[in-house]
Amino acid sequence: MLGKNSTSKEVKKLKEVMKKENITLSLAFEHDNKIYNIDRNHNEIFVNGKKLKKDSEYLNFLDSLIDSKYSFRNIFGRFFRTNKDSYIEATSQVTTKEKAYQNNLINASLLGLNLTFLEKKKELKVKSDRLKLLITELKELQKNIDKEKEFELLERLREISEHLDRFEIAQDFNDLKNEADILTIQIQKIRNDIAYNNRLIRNKQMIIDTNHQVDIDVNKLKNMYAEASFFLGAEVLNHIESVQDFHNTLFKNRKDRAIKDISLLETNIKSIEKRLFDLDKRRSDILKYLENRGALEEYHSLNREKDNIKEKLEQIQRDEKSLNRYKKEQADIKLEIDQFKRKLIDLESDLKDKIQFLGKSFREISEEFYNDKPGFLHVEILEKFNTEKLYKIEPKIDNENSSDGINEMKIFIYDMLLYKLNPTLIGLVGHDNRLFDMVDERQIGYTFDYVHKNLSQYICSVSDTKFKEAK
Repeated sequence: MLGKNSTSKEVKKLKEVMKKENITLSLAFEHDNKIYNIDRNHNEIFVNGKKLKKDSEYLNFLDSLIDSKYSFRNIFGRFFRTNKDSYIEATSQVTTKEKAYQNNLINASLLGLNLTFLEKKKELKVKSDRLKLLITELKELQKNIDKEKEFELLERLREISEHLDRFEIAQDFNDLKNEADILTIQIQKIRNDIAYNNRLIRNKQMIIDTNHQVDIDVNKLKNMYAEASFFLGAEVLNHIESVQDFHNTLFKNRKDRAIKDISLLETNIKSIEKRLFDLDKRRSDILKYLENRGALEEYHSLNREKDNIKEKLEQIQRDEKSLNRYKKEQADIKLEIDQFKRKLIDLESDLKDKIQFLGKSFREISEEFYNDKPGFLHVEILEKFNTEKLYKIEPKIDNENSSDGINEMKIFIYDMLLYKLNPTLIGLVGHDNRLFDMVDERQIGYTFDYVHKNLSQYICSVSDTKFKEAK
């Protein structure tokens, strides 16, 4: 009826029961001297007899009832606790799971504290988180930026650029290179042939040097045969001379042939060396020509290397720019946070009277229940950015003699304070029996006396036993 999320399990279950049993809920209330009648079944809403087509229209209607920039449901929940965990902490009227900023904002608004700084802190909290990330990113960037490597890349880029500027592409590079390779093979073969011919010459010369008849003293041989003439005839002596003549002729012919062969080989070597000279000159000319020129493939290879180096340099330059940008952003965020913290000092001074007033007001209410040790409302400005909250709002009751129900009474007194500061915003306060379970009957009686004297309307549920004993 009062704008609770229609998609919640409780509301869905209630709608199913209403549909099954054909139930219509009605609520009548007065606000600003005007009576409102609301009727609602499982799928329709009527305000003063007028059907609202959408749930959003009904929520807009509720929002129009209060003088606040926050939603009706958001404000209503601060005065009427409905969730189980809304009875754990005094300032968590809706749920302890509520976002810190939202909770701090609404409570600060109801307490009349400065909201501009609270909103600014939320903005700076995002930047503070960004600052932590920046520090990590800066460290990584500094690792990636290598000045020595950058210098080496620049040097290599200059070398390649100069090489490309004077680079001449030989259109017949591949043909000439192939010809030079063939010439190298031919030259090596000719050199092998020359070596082979020189080896033959050495062999022939050896024949000349070693091929000669051993000298024989024929007269001495004849004397030996003369003494043995009675054994040998004259024809034997003649045969010895013939043999000597034969061998002399044989050795002479071998020597003459070797000399002739050497002459032919030397002539052949000269011819081959002439061929070798021509081929070697041709190959040298080709290599000299190709030395100052390159193939298209080599040209493209150099350009690819150049592009690769430029890409690496551009990445380094991007990292350097990012590093400078991050450093500036880091400095700007630090400066903005420091300036904000400086302003918080002035804010603390400006809010001193307000904070004292809130503490005094809470204390006045708590004195109705604790005469010996009344409580106080602790309000502290939080300058650290580990939270979006700007204000630490903490009700305190220092009663060592009785711990049972103290937390519940802090909740009650804090709610009474919010009503006292905003009596017409909602116009009521509501609690269920969770608030009174741990509170003794005497204190419950005091709470009833207080709300009877100070509230225009108070709604609560309490067990029959507690209620009777509270009287």
